[in-house]
Amino acid sequence: MKLSGRKNFSLKKKTDPALILSESDNSFYEQHSGETPLTTSPAKSAQQGSHTSRHTPVRRRENSNRATNRDMSRLLLKIVLIPLLLIGAFFGLRAVVEWLNGPTEKERLQWAANAELMEKVPGASTTLPAEPAGEASINKEFLAGRVSRWEKAQRHLRAADALDRRGIDGDAISRLEQALQASPDSREALWALAKLYISSGNHTAAIPLCIRLLDQDSTQWEVKRLLLRALQAGEETEMSALLSDQMLLQQPGDLGVLEMAAYAHAAAGDTDVALGLYKRILEDNPEHLLALAGVGYIHQWREEWVEAVPYYLELLKLDPKAEYYLALARCYAQQDDAGKTLIFLGQAAGLYGAPTVSPWLKNPELDPVRETTDFRSFVDRMVGEQTRTEIEALRRHEIPKETLREAAGRFKLPSASELQILRPGQQQR
Repeated sequence: MKLSGRKNFSLKKKTDPALILSESDNSFYEQHSGETPLTTSPAKSAQQGSHTSRHTPVRRRENSNRATNRDMSRLLLKIVLIPLLLIGAFFGLRAVVEWLNGPTEKERLQWAANAELMEKVPGASTTLPAEPAGEASINKEFLAGRVSRWEKAQRHLRAADALDRRGIDGDAISRLEQALQASPDSREALWALAKLYISSGNHTAAIPLCIRLLDQDSTQWEVKRLLLRALQAGEETEMSALLSDQMLLQQPGDLGVLEMAAYAHAAAGDTDVALGLYKRILEDNPEHLLALAGVGYIHQWREEWVEAVPYYLELLKLDPKAEYYLALARCYAQQDDAGKTLIFLGQAAGLYGAPTVSPWLKNPELDPVRETTDFRSFVDRMVGEQTRTEIEALRRHEIPKETLREAAGRFKLPSASELQILRPGQQQR
């Protein structure tokens, strides 16, 4: 038993952790090759080595932890501050760009002009939908509202098209006006409504719609033609001449624009320009009825009776009408040619009857041949001697045309009804 106890004691002694730690610590501080030996005494060195082995590693770990905490704090600060600075710089730069790209004074004036035009359009909304202030305002809710408006406009457009096909213009116009309230910049709705306004006779309302379309795209040729039609139908003579001249600079050979330009200048009293335009048409098509009538009418208007005759003779060959017989009778009467005057009056009476020709006998252009025997005999056959006498007495008491012309100082412009014969849309060949 004693032997067993000694063995156990020796085993415990050999495996004592303190001893193992002491040996390990001593080996850590052993002198290595090339190191300078310590100057302390062996006993003191052993005592210091014993303290170092127990306390120094702990202090080193504490210093290491403190350094690590400071580095981590700096790193976290950088991680937080750098993104914040970048985000602030981004929003600041975008605000500067939006300010620089804001609407110019010219754009503001254009928007104001469009708003004024909208106020003149019957049934059109006077308050346009709010526009986004910038990219920041375009969000999901804004886009959803726009999509809803677009769909609503399309529903009204489909309904208007169906009503138009059935000839229900009033309801079709109402639907198109609602479509524009939902989507004020809809080109399809603007175009369809402008055409319906013109076909229904509301030419004034069509003008601002055409201008809005041209503001979107000024190269739309058909829109310019529609605007020109609206201006002429609304008797906007000066604007018609201005627009048609600009269009002819772009397309000099457009026949429809040439017709409308000639009419606009004729209505404005620019007979030289109008004659030039009609003759340009006749160079390409010598049988163009409207151009022939235009040249003949302007020559009569300017009392150039001899120059007017060939054009009316050509019109009688191509498209005989009662007014062309009267025109030729007037031209020959002004040349004191009673024989040819009566030829054309007689042909007209044979074709169209006395009720058509009788009112012509009061025409002042026939005065130069009114007192001739042949003319009196013709009038007696047409309306009777008593009526002829009354007409002659009435003509004697009227103020001579020369006196009226001198008082006016110029030729009197034809009225709109008198110019109807020159309106584009007449039968052509």
